[in-house]
Amino acid sequence: MTGLIRPGATMLLCAVGSGAWAAGFAVSDKSVSSLGSAFAGMAAQAGDASVVYTNPAAMQRLSGTTVSVALHQIGPSAQFTDQGSTVSGPPPGDAGRSKLAPNLYYVRELSPEARVGLGIYAPFALGLEYDDQWPGRYHSIRSDMTTLNISPALSWQLTPTLAVGGSLDIQYLTAEMSQAVDFGALLGLPEAMDGRQTLTGDNWTTGYSLGLHYAPTPQLQLGATYHSDTRQNISGTSDFENVPLPLASMFTDSGGKTRVHLPESVSLSAAWAVSERLTLLADYTWTAWSRHREFRVDFANDLPDSVCTYDWQDTGFYALGLNYRLDPRWRLRAGVAYDESPVPDPEHRTPIGPDNDRRWYAVGTTYAPDQAFSVDIAFAYLDVEDAVINNTDSLGHTLSGHYRLSGRYLSAQSSWRF
Repeated sequence: MTGLIRPGATMLLCAVGSGAWAAGFAVSDKSVSSLGSAFAGMAAQAGDASVVYTNPAAMQRLSGTTVSVALHQIGPSAQFTDQGSTVSGPPPGDAGRSKLAPNLYYVRELSPEARVGLGIYAPFALGLEYDDQWPGRYHSIRSDMTTLNISPALSWQLTPTLAVGGSLDIQYLTAEMSQAVDFGALLGLPEAMDGRQTLTGDNWTTGYSLGLHYAPTPQLQLGATYHSDTRQNISGTSDFENVPLPLASMFTDSGGKTRVHLPESVSLSAAWAVSERLTLLADYTWTAWSRHREFRVDFANDLPDSVCTYDWQDTGFYALGLNYRLDPRWRLRAGVAYDESPVPDPEHRTPIGPDNDRRWYAVGTTYAPDQAFSVDIAFAYLDVEDAVINNTDSLGHTLSGHYRLSGRYLSAQSSWRF
């Protein structure tokens, strides 16, 4: 009978799955200027204070004090078509839920050789919500997870062409997930007596970022950034609703704990000014999603541990873009990217956030009426390959079908220089 608890209890772990806006469950809401070129060249350039995230060493390219404030509207779309699921139910419609994500960056020049900075941004998130009666309700109804990084940073100019930098990343994670529970299966009436389980949890932890910025000539800039992995030791609660009276003593609310291992990444970028107006950009980012293999929930009561297996793979992100200076006030951007998915097969794909390889198409612009103020606007569309799912939970409920996926970003940022 404890098998009914396993899928729900594991959901907090399985929910750390994927989103329709970036591979895995990452979100790309850290830099509006970089978004406009599909993040090509992001670790090599230093147009505003968002370099605290993209490459803390590039803070050396900024003079005086710079403040950048941004708002991102993230719109995923996830439409499921059933193809032989073992649970009945109506189509869920579009499970995507739009989110607003702000960020804030600050960089100050301490001396010609040193800069200090601060970044506040969200590196990982997910959010999907389905109809209460859809065929995958025993896998997921609602998922909502967000991380917040608070990152003080420092950079130093080692030589006239080489700068180094780093940040301490203080990270907060909060999650709330819910799914239906098939209590009727224990009483001989499958799908007839659904209850609900809601899991919540949060935690603080720390990581770090390191960066190098190398400018061998005035026309060529190279950058490398490393963002460390973080280990979230999450404490939370598991709450049941609509438990039938004969099962009330078995399905009780409980505390629990688990570990979520968020991956490290390495970015290599280049920016080449081929003329006074045109700059060509490139980026490669490797992310260690293979760390996301198995997750285990340890309950405060006598319930057995619950385990979710992923077997994810490491991924690559490949981007090409350009910046074009139209005149002293206007700069135009465009870029394309290919973003690999870490999900290995349909059996390991979950409805918490179905994921597949995607292509990015991005455009953006900067308007700077003077040297003290600028506005960045960027739009990106994510064309995600259709994702086949054939996922079975521990009670034998199989969700079989495919997802049509897409996503979009609409972002705006203001920067002030003092």
